[in-house]
Amino acid sequence: MSETVDTTYTRFAADQAYVQANNAFVARLPIQGCMRILDLCCGTGAVGQIMLASATGASYVGIDLDPVQIGLAEANYRGLGYTVRRIADPASALPFPDGRTVGLIVGSATELGFPDATFDAVNISNAIHLIGDKDGLLASISRVLQPGGVYSFSSGFYAGCWPPVTQQVYYEWLKAATAWIAEQSAERVARGEPPIKRQRGKSQLSAVAYGNRWLTPDEWRATLASHGFEVRDLAERPVMFDHDSLAKVGSYSGLAEAQLSGYPTEIAAQALEVTARAALDTAGVDAVQHNWIEVVAVKR
Repeated sequence: MSETVDTTYTRFAADQAYVQANNAFVARLPIQGCMRILDLCCGTGAVGQIMLASATGASYVGIDLDPVQIGLAEANYRGLGYTVRRIADPASALPFPDGRTVGLIVGSATELGFPDATFDAVNISNAIHLIGDKDGLLASISRVLQPGGVYSFSSGFYAGCWPPVTQQVYYEWLKAATAWIAEQSAERVARGEPPIKRQRGKSQLSAVAYGNRWLTPDEWRATLASHGFEVRDLAERPVMFDHDSLAKVGSYSGLAEAQLSGYPTEIAAQALEVTARAALDTAGVDAVQHNWIEVVAVKR
């Protein structure tokens, strides 16, 4: 067994199916004339880069709790030729420098230290399901968003995201990954090494990812309306993931920790990566459909 695996979001961020879905999502956003964009849970900047390509006059701020992802985002934006600065104190981030700049913050999406009405667009891609306090999140977004500003989000985790065959594949995937870890543990013991231990209750991410109730599209409409947002566009996009796509997202530490909580993250990530094809084969399919919700709203 290889001792190293890339557990960052980098590989899945470059996956063709994921890139196509993100491009299609950003194409729906009326942000071409926006000047200040806030991207919450920005990760490596995969969606932010597409937004900046659409809003050609905008400056951009990305926030993510994970300093590793922020470091990767900084390298990615610098590689594209953007002027990048790290922001330690959001309250002092203004005025933004002239030109198309990127500001990056290690911080929480629910604790926004910016002045009121700072941004004319706020986005959160494929992460809103991880935030339990949706009311607090939306209140924070509303405060830093200008009246008439655009709030958008996408998520692959909502009530209706998994067709029946997808649920079967994910069940088989989890079963195969767990069996793979057991085999690796037995081989370790045979070599006189300690077994791979699972510490139940260790992962906080698993409880967040699957403990938060996933909302239906109608519930999202009502929740946004209660916070002063008017939904202008709501769509459900089918995205097809083959074994390569599943392997890439499986190796991401966030998914590995949530799916196989308690196991060492690198081992869990490798287990999901190497068993993705077997899960599809067992279910008798070449790819699975995973639905994504895409929402565009405007602050009244």
